[in-house]
Amino acid sequence: MSYLITIIASLLIIYLADHLLRYLKDNYTTKKTKDIVGHHIDKYKSMMNDFQENNQEPEKKYQESGVKLTNNDLIAMHEELNALITDDM
Repeated sequence: MSYLITIIASLLIIYLADHLLRYLKDNYTTKKTKDIVGHHIDKYKSMMNDFQENNQEPEKKYQESGVKLTNNDLIAMHEELNALITDDM
C-alpha cells in the first residue's frame, strides 16, 4: 500500500511542477513569433521598388543628356534587339 501512495504522490508532484512551470513560462516570458508571410511581402515590395527605380533610371539619363526618344525610336530599337536575339539562336 505504501508503494501505491508513493507513486500517486510522485505523479501529483510531477503534475503540479509541470503546471507551475507552464504557468510561469506563459505569464512571465515574451513569446517569439516569426512573421513569415509579412517578411516575404516586405521583401517582394522592396524588390519591386528597386526594379521600378532601375527602370526609371535610363529614362532619367536620356532626359538629363538631352536625348529625346520617340515611340518610333523605341519600337525600332526593340525590333533590332529581337532580331539580334533570334539570329544568335
